[in-house]
Amino acid sequence: MTTAMVANRLIELCEEGKFIQAQHELYDADIKRIDPDGTKSEGAADMNAKEQSFLDSLEKIHSISFSDPLIAGSYFTVILKMDIEIKKIGHKSLEEVCVYQVANGKIIFEQFFRDIT
Repeated sequence: MTTAMVANRLIELCEEGKFIQAQHELYDADIKRIDPDGTKSEGAADMNAKEQSFLDSLEKIHSISFSDPLIAGSYFTVILKMDIEIKKIGHKSLEEVCVYQVANGKIIFEQFFRDIT
């Protein structure tokens, strides 16, 4: 798959709430990740565990949307907006810039940027 195809498939699956499926289908086994707080992690198994933990912390997803992807070679970026209810915390609206790198039809790197409040 091309970078654009991976980007569009990621958006499609995530907008349908199929986050874990997106990771299984599109992530390289050795993916690297940098979170908004600078925390680094590596490997698809770690990504799956983090995503499942995040999903388990949610009471409800009110809405999730992505901008159209911007493609530059093997990289793409999107703006992600989520309106969610987090257990024991309450309502939160999040907006972040997501940057991905693709190689051989798989996402090999992701980094997220958002204001930490």
